[in-house]
Amino acid sequence: MTTLLTRAPESPTPLPDEQPAPPAAAPSALASTAAPVRSPAAPSARRLVLRGGLSRADSSWLEPQLDALVASGARTLEVDLSGVTAVDGAVARLLLRTSWHLGDPARSLHLLHPRRVVHRALRFYGAGGLVVR
Repeated sequence: MTTLLTRAPESPTPLPDEQPAPPAAAPSALASTAAPVRSPAAPSARRLVLRGGLSRADSSWLEPQLDALVASGARTLEVDLSGVTAVDGAVARLLLRTSWHLGDPARSLHLLHPRRVVHRALRFYGAGGLVVR
């Protein structure tokens, strides 16, 4: 699943798993098709696509998006940085902190396709180890 963010949205952007449920069917129809309700399995990977320059001011809307990815239970969280032109220390530390909050060594945060200048900034602030491609 991919979520594309460019700047702070006017209202919170719902993740694909948070779409409203369809209207309930009539009770008689439910009785004939009763089946055990199972919670959906956590997706194996979730992706967040970022664009533009990211600075401390962007942390206020980016942090809840990253927290939602962590809460999704996905084993791999991918942040596509191919459209990011610049990143500062606050955002680099936020990405690093997000990788620490996964809480399970089997889960990982991958930073994908950063431009050379972004990759250098990430390395400078200690988040260069998260870059995989």
